[in-house]
Amino acid sequence: MRTNTEEIERPTEWLRSLQEGRLDYHWLLRDAGGLAAAAYRLACARCRVQPVPTRVPTARELYAAARTIARGIGQRDVPRPAMLAAECDFAGLPVIAPLSQNAA
Repeated sequence: MRTNTEEIERPTEWLRSLQEGRLDYHWLLRDAGGLAAAAYRLACARCRVQPVPTRVPTARELYAAARTIARGIGQRDVPRPAMLAAECDFAGLPVIAPLSQNAA
């Protein structure tokens, strides 16, 4: 998986390129090597442009990014957030998991 300089250093511009179609969601999917990794990259970029930036996306943010990519490539089905997070974990990409209802 390669990341370009714009994605890391200028995430706002990179996200705008995806939205405006200068970059293609098919390209992102191929470049990342799969939906979970592509969603991770998109979620991370979104996290970096928030008022309080973070480096690690939540499972919910990961899922939202996967849905965006799926819509962008004309796909309807998206794996559950837990499955996406598990794929990222397997690839060494940290994701903040939701607190279980049994915790506390």
